Amino acid sequence: MQFTVLGKRWRLRFVPNLGSNRGDCDPPDRQGKEIRVAAGLRGEERLEVLIHELVHAAGWHIDEGFVERFAVDAARVLWRLGYRDSNTGSPS
Repeated sequence: MQFTVLGKRWRLRFVPNLGSNRGDCDPPDRQGKEIRVAAGLRGEERLEVLIHELVHAAGWHIDEGFVERFAVDAARVLWRLGYRDSNTGSPS
């Protein structure tokens, strides 16, 4: 899946192995930049990791502690509002 964040093009991939990470994000100035999320994540945890990596894409300079807290809080709010992944498979 491809998308735009603040005018920059990104590719989102769900991958089988990220080592000890649940997700990662290329620097915004990299050609062919990607966000990668561990394919095995589900539910609110998957939503949290997606938000976390999207915040990095939008604000590479933002403190990691802030990104982590914001992603947890945003995922919790969206989950309580009923957000669910309607996709039965993982986009690549």
